[in-house]
Amino acid sequence: MSSAAKELVELAGRKDLVVLGALAVIGAATEGLGVVLLVPLLILLSGETRFTQLPFELTQVPLAILLAIYVVLVAVRAGTEIARALLAQRVTVSIVDGLRRRALAALFGADWRFLSGQAQSRNRAMIVTSIDRVGEAVQYLTSLLRAGVTLVALAIAGLTLSPMFSLGMVLAGIAALALLRWLRRDARRIGEALVQRYEGIYRKLEEGLAALRLAKMHARGRREVDGTVLEFEAMRQVERRYILTTMAARSAIQIGAAVLLAIAVWFAIEGFSASSAILLAFVALAVRAIPLVESIQAAAQGWNHAAPSLEQSLALIGEAEKNAEPLQTGPVGTPRLRRSVELQNVRFVHSDGRIALMDVSLNIPRGQIAALTGPSGAGKSTVADLAAGLVSPDRGAVLIDGVPLERGARQAWRSRVAYVQQDAVLFSGSVRDNLRWAEPEADEHQICEALRRASADFVLDLPGGFDCRIGEAGRALSGGERQRIALARALLREPDLLILDEATSAVDPASEEKIAQAVAGLEGKCTVLVIGHRGGLAEMASRRFALENGCLLPS
Repeated sequence: MSSAAKELVELAGRKDLVVLGALAVIGAATEGLGVVLLVPLLILLSGETRFTQLPFELTQVPLAILLAIYVVLVAVRAGTEIARALLAQRVTVSIVDGLRRRALAALFGADWRFLSGQAQSRNRAMIVTSIDRVGEAVQYLTSLLRAGVTLVALAIAGLTLSPMFSLGMVLAGIAALALLRWLRRDARRIGEALVQRYEGIYRKLEEGLAALRLAKMHARGRREVDGTVLEFEAMRQVERRYILTTMAARSAIQIGAAVLLAIAVWFAIEGFSASSAILLAFVALAVRAIPLVESIQAAAQGWNHAAPSLEQSLALIGEAEKNAEPLQTGPVGTPRLRRSVELQNVRFVHSDGRIALMDVSLNIPRGQIAALTGPSGAGKSTVADLAAGLVSPDRGAVLIDGVPLERGARQAWRSRVAYVQQDAVLFSGSVRDNLRWAEPEADEHQICEALRRASADFVLDLPGGFDCRIGEAGRALSGGERQRIALARALLREPDLLILDEATSAVDPASEEKIAQAVAGLEGKCTVLVIGHRGGLAEMASRRFALENGCLLPS
């Protein structure tokens, strides 16, 4: 069994799969018995004499009982189909939801060094679209199981009625599926192309929507629309190709089956003088079997079409899990900052081989405001990530009160760190919702105090105060207001270390002054690391460091 198949079995649950298979067998058996039962019914209705070709005798059973048995078989099959459909839906949901949960857990549990180098549009395409297409693949598999089991039951029924004709029909079905194998292979190639198209669409949408303001300023809106529509059109072409190959297979099976059935009926009547009851039952069996062969071909094509999404999803999940943050095996105490945060001869290399930091050493005493300046690409944000415990150095050490941040201690230390970045990250909802995102149990007094310390008292004058809705990503507020709410959220954690990464580079002077006042009030109470090119926050620092090309410049 392939690794993908094993993953599906584990997510679906072996017990449910066994029951699903049993229900398919019961439904198929009732259908096969129903076809066999047609012969004695037709014999009794036509008044023919005793028919000896059957291996068992049913013509002696009264017509009323035969009809009752037939109704019971139909009822059992109907009930079985309902149970099978509900269980198939549960299996599909278990697989899709389980896979999506595993994907999210893998991404959120992965090391930041890995995540920072990932194309997030690819991850979004996987979580939203590719995993949904895995659900389609599972549905195709259940359809394949149902059609295959039913065909086996019909073949057994046919062998009971006429071994020669049934064997010919089975061989014809196998030959048809073998001849159409190339279409199943083509379906896989189309599925792989569709995965690439979805990734392209997500990438184009993300880039275009992020540049709405710029597109309007540069009159690029029409070009962005045309470019996005072209991406969708490319996807539609791939989908049309799949529909064409699916319908071609269905047409080929229908036409070929009609020709073979016509020949078989002609030989049965002209060459073998077959009983009308047997012939009618056989035709009924063939008419039922032909759509099942179509279903097997369509389900096999559908599986091959959707399988690349499953394989891509499992590959991305496996990659994220392989890059999971190392966990501490024993109990880990949360590090507390009482003396200093120190980087000691730190070297850090990005996943693409670029050197971000080269033998950097710096020390920030508790309660001080430290500024780290330098040009873009100098390695400032990497220092912030190291001090926050997001990543580990390739060489050297990050020390909290002289104790290295290693394995599980990094995750524990992050609970004592607050981070405010250049673009304030806010969520749709109220101001209260955004503040409690950091501390869900924070009460009214704690929220007021955090707002006061962040110079964000303006919140009290908003319509509804704490409960004012701020729109998607806080767009109802100005940039400076968003940044001060983000600062209040950070302070609500009562952190040992507060990192401000270019926190005032995108706000107006009045907002920068407000934030500077708030940060100045933290001196002696909270250790603050200010990352920036320049500005008021850097100027108020009691300790300053400068980076250039990954190296710390002499002070």
